[in-house]
Amino acid sequence: MRIMITGGGTGGHTSPAVAIIEELRKRDPRLTVQWVGCRNSIEERVARHHDIPFRGVPVEGWPRGRSLRKLWAAAKLAFGCARAVAYTLRFRPQAVIGVGGYVSLPLCLAAQRLGKPTILHEQNKRLGMANQLLAPRAARLLLSYPDTLGEYPKDKAIVVGNPVRAGFAQPPEKPAARKRLDLDPGIPVVLVSGGSQGAHTINQAMMDAVPQFGAGEIQILWMTGKADVAEARAIADAAPARVETFAFIDDMVTACAAADLIVGRAGASSTAEVAMLGKPSVLIPFPHATDNHQHQNALAFKEAGAAILLDDADCTGETLARLLRETIADPARLEAMAQAATGLARPAAASLIVEEILLLAFGDRAAGAA
Repeated sequence: MRIMITGGGTGGHTSPAVAIIEELRKRDPRLTVQWVGCRNSIEERVARHHDIPFRGVPVEGWPRGRSLRKLWAAAKLAFGCARAVAYTLRFRPQAVIGVGGYVSLPLCLAAQRLGKPTILHEQNKRLGMANQLLAPRAARLLLSYPDTLGEYPKDKAIVVGNPVRAGFAQPPEKPAARKRLDLDPGIPVVLVSGGSQGAHTINQAMMDAVPQFGAGEIQILWMTGKADVAEARAIADAAPARVETFAFIDDMVTACAAADLIVGRAGASSTAEVAMLGKPSVLIPFPHATDNHQHQNALAFKEAGAAILLDDADCTGETLARLLRETIADPARLEAMAQAATGLARPAAASLIVEEILLLAFGDRAAGAA
């Protein structure tokens, strides 16, 4: 099978792409795949890490408001589409998958122009701008939420959920994860993460919150990103409670599995992973996310009873310390939130997406093979 995949810009777009490719490779050991995105980007780094051939196209985000920059962005998009047409003609894919972000536009537009089946996946509760533009001519629009916001052709839309990497579907048990991380099995564990680059607002609040916890009251795993790690580490070293700081956590599956409560942003992949692991969370949406989509993601978890929603503007050390102390001291509440999070999980998401890909690529032959 020959598949092209495109999208990126953030981990929220690249993680589902990896999950889809993992499932495709499981189904077809002879799979030939190619990833198209921006050069020197997160999607290129992820593709290289997973041994996925990568092709670059020139494209940039569409400027907001009135700006002459739009002319330059339009010119780059046109050039990117021309290059994507060449890639598509050379590769001859049976289907093209778009996982969102402006980087998905050139290849998906080229594929639609050439009559190739285009499958779009939307991770957030609000449909992204790229997917809104591409949806009318797509063969399928695969959604993560049944009440996804935005304009799109409902007859092409199917709710499948947001796929996560294989490791999150088979995490270690909490005691094993804590042993692996040399944590005390009897003291509550909180994982704080603002994403791979860190979140300065959350880090600042944590710097004020950490000294408020006493010895033996809490254990904190704190992923700060590179920018704040030195200052955070100095505060952690002086704190009465045990606080482990990291610029980046390589084994996030184990860190999440060890935690009683997870604190972080409300990106699509992060929330999908929290749901898959069945973990209670405090979600602090990034206020400048496009179309405020992180707030919508967090709101869905709050309404389900799976998370506490804390606005970025209200994220202070005093507020965060109070929320953590109150929540970890209430096992019944933690259990209820965990159950609610599990109810939001879509463990079959990757499989359902691949079934749609096979159906479009092979038609009745795929159905017969199944």
